[in-house]
Amino acid sequence: MTAPKDTLTPAPPAPSGPVERAFGFKRLLEATQIVQWEADAQTRDFTYVGSQAERLLGYPLARWLEPAFWRTHLHPDDLERVLRFREEALREHEAYEFEYRMVAAGGQSVWFHDVVAVQRLDGVAAVIRGFLIDVSKRKRAEATARASAARVRQLIEQAPDAIIAARANGQIAFVNHQAEHLFGYQSGELVGGQIERVLPGQLTRQHLEVPGEQPGAVGPMTVDGSEPATARCADGRTFPAAVNIGRLETDEGLVVVTTVRDVSREVEAEQALRQSEERFRMAATLGADIIAEVNILTGGVVWFGNVDEAMGFERGAFPRTMDGLREQLHPDDRSRVRRVIARDVFERWQAVSFECRMRAQDRSYRHWTVRAAPRSDGDSRPKTFVGVCSDVTEQIVARAEALQHRDALAHVARVSSLGELTGAVAHELNQPLAAILSNAQAAVRLLDRAAPDLRQVGEVLHDIVADDRRASAIIQRLREMMRGESPSRERIDLCAVVREVREIMRSGLSMRGIAVLSEFTSDLSAVVADRIQIEQVVVNLVTNAMQAMEGLSEARLTFRVFQRGDGWQVVTVSDTGRGIAPPMLATMFDPFNSSREGGLGMGLSISRSIIEAHDGEMQAEHLSTGGATVGFALPPARDDRR
Repeated sequence: MTAPKDTLTPAPPAPSGPVERAFGFKRLLEATQIVQWEADAQTRDFTYVGSQAERLLGYPLARWLEPAFWRTHLHPDDLERVLRFREEALREHEAYEFEYRMVAAGGQSVWFHDVVAVQRLDGVAAVIRGFLIDVSKRKRAEATARASAARVRQLIEQAPDAIIAARANGQIAFVNHQAEHLFGYQSGELVGGQIERVLPGQLTRQHLEVPGEQPGAVGPMTVDGSEPATARCADGRTFPAAVNIGRLETDEGLVVVTTVRDVSREVEAEQALRQSEERFRMAATLGADIIAEVNILTGGVVWFGNVDEAMGFERGAFPRTMDGLREQLHPDDRSRVRRVIARDVFERWQAVSFECRMRAQDRSYRHWTVRAAPRSDGDSRPKTFVGVCSDVTEQIVARAEALQHRDALAHVARVSSLGELTGAVAHELNQPLAAILSNAQAAVRLLDRAAPDLRQVGEVLHDIVADDRRASAIIQRLREMMRGESPSRERIDLCAVVREVREIMRSGLSMRGIAVLSEFTSDLSAVVADRIQIEQVVVNLVTNAMQAMEGLSEARLTFRVFQRGDGWQVVTVSDTGRGIAPPMLATMFDPFNSSREGGLGMGLSISRSIIEAHDGEMQAEHLSTGGATVGFALPPARDDRR
């Protein structure tokens, strides 16, 4: 077959009437990122390619029409797989879809989703037509998600606590690097041995076997109550340890996951505190790290604790006077700290708590929390006050990093959730794309008639425009969900947000035979929140509900959006699934806590962190009628949040 003239020669002046509308439709297709094409089914050579192909791969259209162009420009790693699949599909199917890479003119790889329809003559494939859809961004997002999952596994391996997984017979199945380091074993020496080697007499039959319990019904347990357990190293040395136990049901049977942390320093500190109980009585009450006793009359300071070492000074070099301490304070904190101490401690004789920044020897600033209280004898004015100082620099830095990690992990979870919806999204897009193809073919047939019916052609073109807008809306919703931008607070309508999620997940719910009900209170005021993050929370709730109703013949999911009496707005998702076991209600929002086999248990944990960052609250309820309700509440918008 020869190529259509409009692919090789300049286009003639655009005609008017229905033909002009047909050309307008063609221009509309060519303006998208979808390449329409036609090829000879026997030679596999293109006989027509849309003009946008030149923009996507960089080759002139004339190159596309050369013999064997498609085959020779397939990515080498995909060539054998793609050719084998297409040959089988041409023999067995009337329509099919597959994905592969092509090499662009600049040498880069471009991922395409190919939607193909086969036209047969006398049972033999004669012509194949279809659409090439650029899915490179999605493929890159999937690769990013896989890399993030690998990083999460690496973080677990590098956890600060020792992690030991043992079978029901006490045999160790897995240990992380920290466990081998903590107990002094070489790599691989612990696996296969008995957990009794490192935790002698600590794990009982109650921990390893609990007859009649359902998987996940037993949460973390601390060995021996509040007293530390005794752990044993490879060289026979023992040390006090904090041990937590969790049970996990796997395909290979019960696995007990144990975390072990060396609490020797904590025990030693506790013993030292008891030995100096009188001197540090007030410090013990306030939970001190470093104690300063200040003489109000002279301004002298006596330190108890390693303040010099903590601040990087030589022994005895850290200031021992109030004036010297003021010089070490950050300039922005000096007047505030002086005012607070003078007012509350000196004048009101009452305890006070504040935060400040103190300069270390290396000129950096450490963050301190200080709790100070006056000491007096009877009714006389206090002559001294005691300050309990805690260095919280690491906690503040960790808090900032945790917020960044939470946002990054939330984005990965959002991409992962969309990855799980790929089948539903493909089905959702396939419907309008198939309708566009069918209507376009019908329009061509109508225009080929001796006397075209312009009214019918117009109706067909209107249908094509509607289906195109539908596909565009689907892609736009997914694009917004995929964004990894920094959180952005704005006034949003919670009902509208829930409706958008309902539309995104409509195909997935329909394919599972789940009936959907919605109960939205009208005229609700706006709340201040990040739209994408709130959408992610609702997607997580719907995904969990679908999983809870997996396999049910009569499944129902209900969305509710309403306002509580205190003005807070509430979003809930109810299902008719298995419900929530009472032990799970207390821990279901904790990280890595999942009742689903193979689940990471991060969805609800991320959701809670997002809602709490919005000053909201998560809630869950087991329904006596069967199923569960999980949701969240957000406070009303305030003018100072704008």
